[in-house]
Amino acid sequence: MSDFDTLFKNYHHSLFVYALKFVADEEVALDLVQDVFTLIWEKKKLKLDDEHLKAYLFRSIRNACLNYLKHQQVVSQYQQFQGIKEMELLYYRDGEQSLIEKENLDRIYQAIHSLSDIHREVIELSRFEGLKNKEIAEALNVPLRTVETRLFRALSALREKLSEKLFHIFLNFCCLKNKVKKLSN
Repeated sequence: MSDFDTLFKNYHHSLFVYALKFVADEEVALDLVQDVFTLIWEKKKLKLDDEHLKAYLFRSIRNACLNYLKHQQVVSQYQQFQGIKEMELLYYRDGEQSLIEKENLDRIYQAIHSLSDIHREVIELSRFEGLKNKEIAEALNVPLRTVETRLFRALSALREKLSEKLFHIFLNFCCLKNKVKKLSN
């Protein structure tokens, strides 16, 4: 039996129980313990004496758990933000836009319609239809690089024509519109 096998048999269960105190999810705890053992295997930390190796293992599990919890906190904040955006989607879908919002959207649409045909077409397919650049290239029968260039130039032109606030509203509006489309499908 190798040193690694012995180490695994001696510490796996106690590391699992220790990780479980942090994350309270058996699957996650098992994954974190597995990750630490993989790290030990890859970095060949088996040369440490028993006392230092045990301390290293438990410290590694603790750090892995804390990193996981920190990541979960970021995920949770993102999901809360998404919840707010979903509420905005419902608000806009119900058509309860204020006059100021309607005027902003009118200015944005005017700026889009003032673009050349090729730039307007790429913007509409990309931002309003939610197509990827490759899909646009196939639909228009042009090279992918041409689509990327046209999209860049169209966005640059819109950035010049719109105030910074209106340009950001345009970008966010397009994202929201695409999400509504995905939710309704």
